[in-house]
Amino acid sequence: MVFSEPVFLFAFLPIALALVMVGGKRFTAPIVLLTSLIFYAWGSGAIVTVLVFSIVFNWAYGRVIERNRTNTVLMIGVAVNVLLLLYYKYSYFIGSNIDEAIGTHVSDPFKNVVLPIGISFFVFQAISYLIDIKRGDVPAERNVIIFGAYKSFFPQLIAGPIVRFRDVGEDFHNPQISMENISAGVARFVHGLLKKVIVADAAGAISDGCFAVHGADVTITVAWLGALAYAIQIYFDFSAYSDMAIGLGRIFGIRFNENFMRPYSASTVTEFWRRWHISLSTWFRDYVYIPLGGSRKGTIRTYGNLAIVFLVTGLWHGAAWTFVIWGLYHGAFLICEKLVIGNAASEKKSHVLRIVYLLPVVIIGWIIFRADSLTQAWTFMTNLFALGELGAPLPEPVAAALNPRTLLFFAIGLLIFVAPRGPAIGAWLAQDPTRFRVLSRVPYTAVGLILAGVFVLSSSFSPFLYFRF
Repeated sequence: MVFSEPVFLFAFLPIALALVMVGGKRFTAPIVLLTSLIFYAWGSGAIVTVLVFSIVFNWAYGRVIERNRTNTVLMIGVAVNVLLLLYYKYSYFIGSNIDEAIGTHVSDPFKNVVLPIGISFFVFQAISYLIDIKRGDVPAERNVIIFGAYKSFFPQLIAGPIVRFRDVGEDFHNPQISMENISAGVARFVHGLLKKVIVADAAGAISDGCFAVHGADVTITVAWLGALAYAIQIYFDFSAYSDMAIGLGRIFGIRFNENFMRPYSASTVTEFWRRWHISLSTWFRDYVYIPLGGSRKGTIRTYGNLAIVFLVTGLWHGAAWTFVIWGLYHGAFLICEKLVIGNAASEKKSHVLRIVYLLPVVIIGWIIFRADSLTQAWTFMTNLFALGELGAPLPEPVAAALNPRTLLFFAIGLLIFVAPRGPAIGAWLAQDPTRFRVLSRVPYTAVGLILAGVFVLSSSFSPFLYFRF
């Protein structure tokens, strides 16, 4: 089930909210757990058992760690979660690479393994929970229903943010369901829905058309249009999901941290990663980079730690060499920035630097990320500078995507993309109330709901990009 589907908007969400309102605080956690499992099973069927196993195992093992806080006990729990992720997400990738290298058939048993949606998110969520118990940052949850509600909470279950129990545990014990939270949550949800169905889907249609082109048909126009369209699509798509998740959480009295802070307004790659997918970048900082030694073990070790973190960041996104190279590509730029700029890389502010450095670096990175193969990525990157092909006719898949509607909404996204500081309307609407802000929510939400409803009912289904991660 997807947030932008009619069945979610007009059936699941109203029913879930009504049940919570009728049940009150005492029954919020059981209702959230039940509705979240239904939400997950709706599109995943029997694979929901993987999520149930993750809930039960990590709840029970968290209590084991609390009684015996040794590294060995912790590593067993982490290993179980990592093995779960390795089997479902990476077994076929690893096996097929072994097959290609030495001519075996290791991958055959893994060809039909079904990837549970959102497994990368709920496994990382579980690992952070176990580590935080070991560190003494949070007590193990005694109530399996509370823990299950946290672990399966449908707003963040499929595509994040990666929510830590230490940040929201108290909210699940004492959810603050109020008209203020519902008002702010609905406004934030509608804002995300508009970003998804208007800008992200329009940019996605253009991006898909461009990346459907291969070989000699990829011209400079196709390469730049595809790269720009995907840069806009992935930001508006993923930040829209985060807006909707944060809004839904607020409706149910659960407060999530922000996951995006206008990343394309950054001037360096270091700053970009402080603004992009914040819940993931801070997860890797706290649970991988710092435990490896961070920047405390000397210059060479620091660069090695950064390389490891971004190698794993790439792999986290998917079992393909394009993701591995994309992660190492970003890691290389972070290392170069530390060499050239030093620790000021995250604080460097320059509109010129942003235009001539950050945006081109990120856009080229998105080509690697989006491409079906390294060969296609290379074709697109080399054609970014094929000036002799200017004016060449557009291939049919691209021309078909460029209708007035997609061009208009793509242009809106492009304007926000190149603006020095894009608007943060969603976060502003969701802030603590002032009379003006509360009054602003009403017309914005009403008009937004009508407009989004028209787009949802008149457009073909388009899943969120991060569902596959």
